Amino acid sequence: MIPLPANVVARKFPKHFFGNSIAFFGAQLFASGALAAQASDIAWAAHNRILTVNFGYLNQDYTEHDPYGLTADGTLDTERGNINSAGFGARWQAETIPLQLQATARRSNGGTHYNGYLQSGNSLTPYSATTGNIMLDIAARAGFPIAQSENWQWIPFIELQHHRWQRELTQYTENFKHTAGLAGLQVQWRQRADADAAIGMWSFELEGAAGKMLDADMRADSLGFNQPLGKRSLWQLGATASYDIAPQWRISADAHTQRLGYGQSAIQNGMSEPSSTTRQTTIGIGLGWRY
Repeated sequence: MIPLPANVVARKFPKHFFGNSIAFFGAQLFASGALAAQASDIAWAAHNRILTVNFGYLNQDYTEHDPYGLTADGTLDTERGNINSAGFGARWQAETIPLQLQATARRSNGGTHYNGYLQSGNSLTPYSATTGNIMLDIAARAGFPIAQSENWQWIPFIELQHHRWQRELTQYTENFKHTAGLAGLQVQWRQRADADAAIGMWSFELEGAAGKMLDADMRADSLGFNQPLGKRSLWQLGATASYDIAPQWRISADAHTQRLGYGQSAIQNGMSEPSSTTRQTTIGIGLGWRY
């Protein structure tokens, strides 16, 4: 949050073309879905019917930009550091149709290092402190497995995410939140297709997705501030390696990174929230139970 400085005062397509395009792409989607359903097998469904718990850390790399040219490098402040993270996930895949569903929730908390300024009018004084953080991330995903074989599976997916960040600064608390929609692709590889003899089997996953925020805002109750933020795009990458230690039990290690940003808010009570960028990287180990 930054107070304002004292010196700052379809194109429309033809209907027949649009309708024909929808019909064409709908037919292609239906055809590919039918092929994927034929390729789907019991082994992949069993592999992806799993509940997981995960523990690790989240690396927060947050930068708040200077919109008024008050700093030499254009940065008002940064928040950097590792905080504890714990998550839960549930995944299910159908046997006879190309459908995979997934839900995840993660809570992260701990301190990060604040490096920035204290501001009085146009005057900035360098300042460092420790910031408390509480973050909650929830996501729901629908995937559509295609191009299956005994060892490989490709899964285009769509995902809805919700993120909350309680930023406990020394002087006051800020509460950020946003909802985002993404589309992406996940690739799965498993050592063998026989799910009934899965002890000692390896599996790997790679995924990438991109999307845009549907809404975003920041609230600082003690300052009487509550404003929408600019909605920007975001992207994410992830990798997971898993090992089946028993027919129903699996251990895993994963790494995921996401980059997002907020646009500057409107002015309220002589203050505005500047634009910012954030990169979050989570690394963890997990235990899964196949049901």
